[in-house]
Parts: sequence; C-alpha cells; structure tokens
Amino acid sequence: MGSPRRARRRREGGLGWQLPGLLHQYQHQPTPGTTFFMPIPSFPDPNQRSPLIQPPPKRPQSIGDDLYLARNRLLPPPAGQGHAFPPLNGPSPFQLQPSPPLSHGAMKTTAAEAAQQQLLDELAAAAKAAEAGNSIGAREILARLNHQLPLLGKPFLRSASYLKEALLLALAEGHHGGCHLTSPLDVALKLAAYKTFSDHSPVLQFTNFTATQALIDEIARSTSSCIHVIDFDLGVGGQWASFLQELAHRRGAGGAALPSVKLTAFVSAASHHPLELRLTRDNIAQFAADLGIPFQFSAISADTINPAELVSATADEVVAVVLPVGCSARAPPLPAILRLVKQLAPKIVIAIDHGADRADLPFSQHFLNCFQSCMFLLDSLDAAGIDADSTCKIEKFLIQPRIEDAVLGRGKVDKPIAWRSAFAAAGFAPVPPSNLAEAQADCLLKRVQVRGFHVEKCGVGLTLYWQCGELVTVSAWRC
Repeated sequence: MGSPRRARRRREGGLGWQLPGLLHQYQHQPTPGTTFFMPIPSFPDPNQRSPLIQPPPKRPQSIGDDLYLARNRLLPPPAGQGHAFPPLNGPSPFQLQPSPPLSHGAMKTTAAEAAQQQLLDELAAAAKAAEAGNSIGAREILARLNHQLPLLGKPFLRSASYLKEALLLALAEGHHGGCHLTSPLDVALKLAAYKTFSDHSPVLQFTNFTATQALIDEIARSTSSCIHVIDFDLGVGGQWASFLQELAHRRGAGGAALPSVKLTAFVSAASHHPLELRLTRDNIAQFAADLGIPFQFSAISADTINPAELVSATADEVVAVVLPVGCSARAPPLPAILRLVKQLAPKIVIAIDHGADRADLPFSQHFLNCFQSCMFLLDSLDAAGIDADSTCKIEKFLIQPRIEDAVLGRGKVDKPIAWRSAFAAAGFAPVPPSNLAEAQADCLLKRVQVRGFHVEKCGVGLTLYWQCGELVTVSAWRC
C-alpha cells in the first residue's frame, strides 16, 4: 500500500507533505496537561538519517541459539534414532523448512535450525497431549524442557519459554492466569515499559491511531450530546487522549458544542492494578477537562460480566465499542460478548486482532500460532535495538500476560469459530477503512526508525506486519 504511484496520488490529492489525520493534528496542537501517557508521537525528522536503520546491536545478554541448544543436548539425534517426542501428525503450518545441503562452513547453522525444529516438535507434542486430555504426558514433556529454555536468548527461545509457561498454566485446572502487577512499583515499571514500547515500536501507535480514526470517521459527525465508548482493551488508556483531542478539534472546527464522553472499561483484576486504574481515570479526566469535554469513567470487572451492567443507550447517546477478538480467559467467549454488544445497537465496533487468535483451529494449532505470533513480535523488538533490561520489562508486563491469556482462553472455547465468522453470525458487517486511515498508517511507518514494518489492507481492515509476520489487525464493523 505504500507504492510510489499511490503515494504520488495522495500528495496530488491534497495531502501534500503534511501528516494526515490525527498525526497532522498532533504536529500543530499543544497537548493540554501532562499525563503519564503520551498521545503525541515523537517521531524523528524523516529527512535525518537514523542510526537504527543500520543493523541493530546484539542483545548484550543473549545466548547464541546454536551454542545454547548444543549445551542442553537439544541438537538433532543421530540418524535412525528419531526424535525424543513425536511431531504433530501431518505437516505443521509453522514447521521450519529443512535447509538444502550446505558446505562444511554452514553446518553449524544447519545444526541450530534442526535443533530448533526438534524443540518446536516437542512443544507441539506437549500441546497435542494436552489437547487429547493427556495432562501427565504433556507435563512430562514440559518438565524435560523446564530447565532447557532461557528467559534470555533469541526470539525463538524466548517465545518457546513463554509458550511453555503458558501451557503449564493451562494444565493447572481452574487457573485463569496470574497477576503480573502486585505492587505500586510494578505499576510504575509497566507504565515505563509501555512508554518504551510505544517509543520504539509502531505496534501501539498503529493500533491506537487506526482505531481512533475509525471511531472519529463514524461518530465525530454525530450531533448526539453524549458519546458512550465501551472498551474491552483499555491498556493504560493513552488512546483515549488521542480520541478526545481529535474529537475536540472536529467539533470545534465546525462550531458545534462539545459532547460529553462516557468511557466504560471492562478490566480484569489479573491485568490491572487498582492504582493503575486510578491513574488512568485521573489522567484521562484531566485531559478531557483541559479540552472542555465533560467526561465520566467507570471500570467494570470483565471476569464475570453482568449483562445488567451494559445499560442500554439513552435517546441522545451514540455508542461505540472497542473489542479485542482473541481468546481470553478473563472474559466470556467472543460470540457471547457480541450478543451482549448487539443489544446496545452500537454505531461502530472496533475489532482488534493481535495476531495470535485462531480459535477456529484445534488447541495444538492455536498454540503454535501463538508461538509464531510471539516470535514475530519479539524479533521486531530486537530489531529496534531496545536494551535488554527494557525488553525484559516489555515482555514481562505486556507480552507474556497476553500470551498466557490467549492460551488459557482457548480452553474455554466450546465451539471453534473464526472471529470474523463470529462477527458475521452475530449480524455485523465490515466497514472498509477510510483513505485517510490508510494514508495515516503509511505516514506513521515512514517515521519509524527501523525498516521492516509494512501495512496491508486485509479486506476488512488494516494489518501491520513485521517482515512476513502479522502483528495486529484493526477493523471496523456495523450491526
């Protein structure tokens, strides 16, 4: 979508060299108040040469995959002896492709690739055993790997470690995921990790800006006196500062009175500390007050959603919903949520797919899809040149909890169904992304310091990729 011809048409169509949409507003409007989230992106000058475009430095504490695997006896067995654990039946869609015959100098790389394939086979065998109800066999396989996978290392090993831990949690009956925020210090570390992630990777800003643009496209022209947003993916709330600022600009430019905004967030005790919620509420409220927008915030437990808490909209209230579509152990299955959401007659529903959801596949294949998604994301982090300590915090507070939730949530799915099919079955129809949203995504990536990210129009939305791996898809739906 970023071809020279299309880019030239956009410039000739009136965009010029200005930033489109939200990004353009952020370049020319002051930010009211100072908050712990930063809605204004701090991109470097695109005309300046970024040092991160060059090959990034190696993580200082990384352990070479080939050396580590050899040390832990994970190198391939001698010919004829087979693998310690059987691979999946049939070819796996994520199977590492065997290398052609190489020279003697490349044998070390070949051995490392074969060792990685063996490790992947063992993880797949554990997932297959769990899928078949053989928890003892799955635990035996994971026990063999328990002391063989480091928290440090290359993306493949770190991803395997996180998926191994997630599968262990899934094998513990009644476990719904642990809380990674146990103290105010953890909250501070999570906020710092969030800011580092946002500063160095386009994933968060792409998600927030694309979702906000879709909301603005649908509801900014509404004359309703109240906008009610129901958010099942709150994070630290920085995206709502972006939304409020753009809403004030759109309504203010037309001379219309600013509407009141109600934000209802469904959160889990396993994902949000009470201090984090207070900071989120106070900062968004202050931001809205600086803009002159009446604002209300309420947080509702997502662990046991009560339909009565989803109060029907009033006559002069427009409703919008932001909904992650992945499997979750902290919320009801997606079809059940969609039935509740439809009762509110929302004007727009924003679906966010973080790339790991394949609820239509058997558990073992969903598990491998989570592994692949995690590996792509960690690889993009390493390419950004983030220091090892910051990367560990990003993974601990932002990535590992999402992986655990996706694996545990798949166990709650009674009837496998793809999320797009669930939307269609519930009576929702996709809304194509606007040209402005597409141009905005292009512009965002031009200001990213690392090359390798790209955006594609996926039919129902916009998808951000790292190399060939899907990271996140944002789409809009109407009922």
